[in-house]
Amino acid sequence: MSSYKSLFSGVNFKKTVRNYCSSIGWDIADLTDKKAVLDFEMESGRAQRLYIIRYDSTLEFSVPSIYNFESEDEIPHFISTILMQKNSTKKIGFWCIEEISDKHYYSVMHNAEIELMNEEYFSTVVRTLINDCDEFETTIENLNQDRSRAKNRRSTRDKTLIPDYV
Repeated sequence: MSSYKSLFSGVNFKKTVRNYCSSIGWDIADLTDKKAVLDFEMESGRAQRLYIIRYDSTLEFSVPSIYNFESEDEIPHFISTILMQKNSTKKIGFWCIEEISDKHYYSVMHNAEIELMNEEYFSTVVRTLINDCDEFETTIENLNQDRSRAKNRRSTRDKTLIPDYV
């Protein structure tokens, strides 16, 4: 237990994250004794940013989505409900609403006990979270495009039903 915990303690956090990322082939955007930031270019064309924060016995992994809201009243609760239902089927990661710089973000997170962390688990957590977030953003983007197309079809249809001279 203590050997795994020491892998992520103090300056060892930086060394361990650096070693894991180097071995896997990932670049590090930012790294301190308590926080790491990894950026990923996804096949979708979007970028995903993953944060790792070291606490006493836990590593918190977090990927905020691009979807944020000024207030809790603006959050589309039907999407929150879908994400909560998805949480019940996941072994790695959970969806939440995370407050960042006075905005509310849909984020996918995972808390891992340091003593359980190794390179394979690290890689699995990171890949799962960035892919889940990218999939979520793609789904919302597709829904928005479908709504926009439907709105345009209604608008076009309405124009053809009402002559210009009326």
